Amino acid sequence: MSDSSLGTHRLRARVRSPLAGAAAALALTLSGCANEIDARGNLPSETSVQQVQPGVHTRADVQALLGTPSATALYDSAVWYYISSHTTQYAFLKPEELDRQVLIVEFDRAGVVSDVIRIFKEDGEEVSISARETPARGTEQNVIQEFFGNLGRFTPSKVGR
Repeated sequence: MSDSSLGTHRLRARVRSPLAGAAAALALTLSGCANEIDARGNLPSETSVQQVQPGVHTRADVQALLGTPSATALYDSAVWYYISSHTTQYAFLKPEELDRQVLIVEFDRAGVVSDVIRIFKEDGEEVSISARETPARGTEQNVIQEFFGNLGRFTPSKVGR
């Protein structure tokens, strides 16, 4: 190789090296921002759900077919809930729910299935949470009460004794 071509070759190697490093850093950064889909909950297969027959199957049968429920009714175990959802999240942004299904199995007093209901995300309603607080009466103090309440609360320091 001639001296001029050797210098050009070294220059190209120096330019490629930072570009390759920058490309690798960009690829690592973007891979951290990748879309991640997360499945949560317990959604039994469609064939298992279709096997549950109202008036025929008992709680034990349902548990054998569908598995343990995600939740039961708060005051009465006559309703079982199988809850499932898919969420996605990009990097540090807030997760977004893609879909949700709730399978509700209701039992009569004898423990036999009375109804099977399926609810989807579209059937739900958005509930806004109030930022207001309920005041606790009797704890408010005016300026005079605060001033006199602090009298005698502090003791003189024992510096110099």
